[in-house]
Amino acid sequence: MSVSIWYYITVLEIKRGKIMINTVTGKIKKENLGATLSHEHVIWDTDEEYAYRLYFDKAYEEEKLKKQYKLLLPVFNKLYNLGCRAISETSPPIGGQNVKLMYKLSKESGVKIIPNTGWLFPKYVYRVHNEKELAKRWIDDFNNGLDKINDNVIYPGHIKLLLDKETKEADLKMLKAAIIASKSTGMPIHCHILKAKEASKVLDLLSKEKFDFSKFLWAHASLEENKEVIKKAISKGAWLGFDMIKKNSYEKYYNLIKEALNEGYGDRILLSQDYEYYEEVINKGENNPCASFFTDFIPYCNNKGISKDTIINIITKNPSEFYDI
Repeated sequence: MSVSIWYYITVLEIKRGKIMINTVTGKIKKENLGATLSHEHVIWDTDEEYAYRLYFDKAYEEEKLKKQYKLLLPVFNKLYNLGCRAISETSPPIGGQNVKLMYKLSKESGVKIIPNTGWLFPKYVYRVHNEKELAKRWIDDFNNGLDKINDNVIYPGHIKLLLDKETKEADLKMLKAAIIASKSTGMPIHCHILKAKEASKVLDLLSKEKFDFSKFLWAHASLEENKEVIKKAISKGAWLGFDMIKKNSYEKYYNLIKEALNEGYGDRILLSQDYEYYEEVINKGENNPCASFFTDFIPYCNNKGISKDTIINIITKNPSEFYDI
């Protein structure tokens, strides 16, 4: 097959939705995603000025990037060797999402990384913009890419939001903008919510806007103890993030997964650890827990009664459905 014919077929497949998930190294078919941790942070940079330079100017501090790459590559190699094939990056642009760093890590390790667009400015800025203005930037990111690295255009695979404990005007504008952008592009919304009252408000707004709940993930739903709100989210078809699986919480997450399987919504949960990889490596070196989902949690579940195959199926099938654009 000639290159021109291959390119033409690929473009047709993308338009028909057959190549559906955006990663930092390119678009892939959902069946090629593999075992995925759905809520991780390669790095969260608290220097917002640097974050703006990364996003707006594509200006990378090369020495800083080299240091980060050197420290992080062993983490990604270990993840790959343990069977992890992808992670979803959930540091939004304001958190210093570094697509060049992610591209280099993914190319070298083989672990695919799903980048995002979304929360970009301090929230007071959102008070002076309407929803369509906000949505336009995210739509532009989807159409034109976040950056171009080595002739590879990096497109976002989801819209990342973080709502405050008390939903304010800026939060609602961000959510409405995300709804507009998602409807326009097909990108799913990955939304950090911390309180039942606010989650219920969000679900009601999504219903009012006639939004497709299969495109909405309630990140950190595993922190919610109000079962009625959980049931409300499930009944509407939303995804639940059981995504803070750390070493001191295995029993809790085992029970949450068991309940989801028993109650018939095991196909609506996304599992992850929510580690900030760079911080963990800086603080703990080679003893960092960034791969503990595979080394410890899966064996824990297997010993307690949820098989390794069941967990692998959850982290393979469910993310491939949610991130399918």
